[in-house]
Amino acid sequence: MVVLVRCADDTITVALESSLNQLIKDGVVKSFLSSGEWIDTVNRQPEWKKRSAFLPEPRITAFVSCF
Repeated sequence: MVVLVRCADDTITVALESSLNQLIKDGVVKSFLSSGEWIDTVNRQPEWKKRSAFLPEPRITAFVSCF
């Protein structure tokens, strides 16, 4: 499947949906059309980095190992 993308030089073209993530990582695509809306990729976070709930205080995790 193909999607409409807006390149870094503001040209609009089509790209394969399967290669969209790599094009975003390479900085070639700055936005893409999804469900009739342009999605900006400059400040976009991957789904796994999004926090599901607000944490009032930061959490610290420490790992201790003894040999």
